[in-house]
Amino acid sequence: MLEKIKSAFREHYGKDPDYIVRSPGRVNLIGEHTDYNDGFALPMAIDFSQWLAFSPNQTGQINLFSADIQKQGAFSATDFSEKKDGWLRYAQGIAWQLTQAGHKLDGFDGLLLGNLPIGAGLSSSAALDLVMIKAFSVLHSIPWDPKQMAFYCKKSDNHWVGINNGIMDQLVCAMAEKDKALLIDCRSLETGMYEIPMSTMIVVMNTMTRHSLVDSGYNQRFQECIEAARFFGKTSLRDVSLGEFEAHEADMDAVLRRRSYHVLTENLRTLEAAKSMLAHDPVRLGKLMNESHESLKRDFEVSCEELDIMVEEAQKQPGCYGARMTGGGFGGSAIALIDREAKDAFIENMRAIYEKRTGIKPHIFATEANQGTSLEYP
Repeated sequence: MLEKIKSAFREHYGKDPDYIVRSPGRVNLIGEHTDYNDGFALPMAIDFSQWLAFSPNQTGQINLFSADIQKQGAFSATDFSEKKDGWLRYAQGIAWQLTQAGHKLDGFDGLLLGNLPIGAGLSSSAALDLVMIKAFSVLHSIPWDPKQMAFYCKKSDNHWVGINNGIMDQLVCAMAEKDKALLIDCRSLETGMYEIPMSTMIVVMNTMTRHSLVDSGYNQRFQECIEAARFFGKTSLRDVSLGEFEAHEADMDAVLRRRSYHVLTENLRTLEAAKSMLAHDPVRLGKLMNESHESLKRDFEVSCEELDIMVEEAQKQPGCYGARMTGGGFGGSAIALIDREAKDAFIENMRAIYEKRTGIKPHIFATEANQGTSLEYP
């Protein structure tokens, strides 16, 4: 990919880039819709990434060409009176947030290229955020503190893009380590690294149903969780115990009751999953993943027919310990924890079964746990 993006930059701008950075996508092993509730999540970075080649231009303008979608865009590094649309809004929001934080920015010419599917629930937007902020960090000697950078990206998404996400995606994309998942306490931002169980790997199953978290029910779920926390006199569902919930659930609105139950039990599942990884127990980890999907489907209502079919069929396959949807939901991808020796047969079977049941050709691939955001050149 390094030579490919160098060549693409040279073709577009007529010169070689001065720098190249990359940031991976991610899957979340477990801990879904818990991050904006100050809870726990256990994501890992994947082999697919977003790359950005760039050179400073001293014009005060950021020029970006996306080679993947063949679209050009530009925005000022200092004037944010005009908010851009679509993918460019994410990039612009990073410049806005860094300016808000007191950093003086200048322009650059950049080219984006990646192999990370967009709208697949693999955090392509966080990867875009992170390559942008890494570029500014390199150009302006802004110290690279992964947690601070993830926090800036979250604020950009929340206050510029307009999506009420948590910090999980940005944090794992910023600081993941190879062969490990990252347990995140989304309140304190304390983290821990946990090895994927030996002899297993993750298979990502893209249903090819696209979603947009801004337009979907994601923000609605965020508001419902706030209302549920208020019912208990708390600012966050993180502060509600399962016992407290059980004592008062009969008095709750039915929708808020289901949302609360998912968040509370998902936090417990996530902590239990980390323990199962320490014990190298894929059977227990897979069971927890299955339970997580059922809760996301039944209680949080963020799955869809295609995701349910993918998960249901994956769970039946030889060598599969567990499967669940991953990401915000409403389409996108599911993941499966499988025995390494079952990889080829699993992928072949799932491609055929899913297409037969839905008429849609899925994108299914195995992945290792990858490294977070990095400077790749020079």
